[in-house]
Amino acid sequence: HRNSTGLEEAISVTYPLPDNAALPGTLLLSTLLEEDDIVPLFDGAGWAGTRVWAAAIWGIKYLIEEYGEQINKGEKYMNMSMCELGCGLGVPGMVWHQMGHDAILTDQESIMHQMVENVKSNFANTFTEGSSFRQGVDIDEKGDNQPVGKIFAEPLSWSREGFHTLLQSTGYPSGYDIVLNCDCVYEPLYGKSWELLVEVIDECLKVNPKCIVVTSVERRTADGIDQFVERMGESEHVGQVDRIMRDDDKDLELYITKGLIKS
Repeated sequence: HRNSTGLEEAISVTYPLPDNAALPGTLLLSTLLEEDDIVPLFDGAGWAGTRVWAAAIWGIKYLIEEYGEQINKGEKYMNMSMCELGCGLGVPGMVWHQMGHDAILTDQESIMHQMVENVKSNFANTFTEGSSFRQGVDIDEKGDNQPVGKIFAEPLSWSREGFHTLLQSTGYPSGYDIVLNCDCVYEPLYGKSWELLVEVIDECLKVNPKCIVVTSVERRTADGIDQFVERMGESEHVGQVDRIMRDDDKDLELYITKGLIKS
């Protein structure tokens, strides 16, 4: 969506959701930064947070194909919580919420204003303030009173302490079912912030060893991804890291990291 001068103001995202999605429809996302939110072009996180990257679409595609059918098991509703780290515009988390699940969208506090407003405008009935979380509401979206989870938009500076604060504020002291990070590792833009990302992933698997950590990345020159994956594999509470998918044409890779399950 562009204005009369050709400036992009918003984008529409319509993900091909399966029939059992609770909140089908098109997401309208503002990409126009307010004056107070404008950041220099050399601020990697600020600029990258206004784009929808191929790795993000690949990540949510995997989750829906792998776990989408777990929303309804017979007559029992199954809510799988998903926390997205470094979410930017937050498209994967929003699409996951459209499936009917709890979604916790997180990023640096300094670049969150646009994302929070987009969540509020697209999910006015299910947006939940972390400081006063409530139970998901039931809406008769498809005429069958299908349950719908909650969606949060919360600041998170990557640290073990910050992750625990997030768990408490969103009502998940025992951890999330899924943690997703998409294109969060690229040293020319983000430096070695991936070292802090490893700390958060290790802590989330310490809290909940059954959590599934999904890392979707686009490979680029000197990206630091190999070092990131190696460090994850060496982390105290990580049981295994596996590259399960690769798209050679688009240079996309997807990794699954799992915790140590005690027998």
